[in-house]
Amino acid sequence: MFYDPRIDPRPAPLQFNPVNALVAPRPIGWIGTLSAAGETNLAPFSYFNAFSADPPVVGFAPNAKVAPDQAKDTLANVREVAEFTVSVVSAELAQAMNETSRPVPRGVDEFALAGLTAAPSRHVRPPHVGEAKAVLECTVAQVIALPSRPGGRASHLVIGEVVGIHIDESVIREGRVDLRLLRPVSRLGYLDYSIVDSLFEMPRPDGDGG
Repeated sequence: MFYDPRIDPRPAPLQFNPVNALVAPRPIGWIGTLSAAGETNLAPFSYFNAFSADPPVVGFAPNAKVAPDQAKDTLANVREVAEFTVSVVSAELAQAMNETSRPVPRGVDEFALAGLTAAPSRHVRPPHVGEAKAVLECTVAQVIALPSRPGGRASHLVIGEVVGIHIDESVIREGRVDLRLLRPVSRLGYLDYSIVDSLFEMPRPDGDGG
């Protein structure tokens, strides 16, 4: 089949928008932020990825709750305090991550809600998940408004430069982060997730070791 998503994002026989399933797996950015009033927020975003390695740059895309003027707490926070943390969601933290996606009033502490430790960061003010095996501390470089459908929810891309990295030494083997030990959770389409627990190696033709 072929369809134009500008006309209908899920034409028959599709019952759901398939884009999430077609662009998958996607790493989950478990984003910690802080409001100007000092309130913490923790929320997962599956529209998240890395865009550069040197300097390291990552980004995530929060959308509006309903109307264009109703920004999610995370977006409101990074506009007030232009910093955020990214905690890697390992398999054992999947349920806690899902709990932090619960819609709650602004100011509710999702760290406490999910029984997680709000650990202090080194270079940024927002805390990170103390139980995470890897964490990125980031400063906001840019917030970009993304295209939106008429009457639809507004989305933004938050781009951040990584200024600090925490890695639990238990996941380091022979000078590399072993993803079979980190076991990051990825988002697939619909309500499906995946865990990295098997790898295969494919040397590049140019000999670059990655």
